[in-house]
Amino acid sequence: MIVMPSAPLRNNSTVSVYVNQAFTEEECDRILDSLEEDKWEEALIGGHAGKGVFTIEKEYRSNFQQKIPVEPDGFPLDRIAQQISIANSSLWRFDLGGFADDDMPWVMNYCRTGDHNDWHVDLGQAATASRKLGFSLQLTNGDQYEGGDLGFHRLKKNRGELTGKGTLIVFPAFWLHRVAPMTTGKRKVVVGWIHGPSFR
Repeated sequence: MIVMPSAPLRNNSTVSVYVNQAFTEEECDRILDSLEEDKWEEALIGGHAGKGVFTIEKEYRSNFQQKIPVEPDGFPLDRIAQQISIANSSLWRFDLGGFADDDMPWVMNYCRTGDHNDWHVDLGQAATASRKLGFSLQLTNGDQYEGGDLGFHRLKKNRGELTGKGTLIVFPAFWLHRVAPMTTGKRKVVVGWIHGPSFR
């Protein structure tokens, strides 16, 4: 006799994207003012050259990055973590740990025509294997650039909803997304991930 498993418990919010005005424009400027021009480096991509190896692959990803400066009181990561905890409780209900020391957030700078990040997922190998949720915090207003929009596979969001200065966007690390090629202007965002034990 074949024993069929019981019906699974399904969470219809699993592929949700959380959007909230989490920072003021002044707080975004505070983050921007903390950046150092000599610390920008070409963004890297993982999974093409081998496990745990990150390389420059401009065909897939082209932009600059630098580690997010964190103030002694935890700003801005403490606010981001608090917001993500609230979002996770109401939507995904994933088992989360927090930020990982070897996979801390970055500030991404899309400042050249054609800068982009092709379709990808954030869950991968080595340090990226424990990513549960990804996030993007807008540091510049959408009216300061054209192109460069964050997009999600089969999840439609209005541009204005995602491009306000101070807007925090949170999504599952396994969901396909991209940053479209820049046309004009500059876009800066904080990008990072919340980690946790393996999905099961």
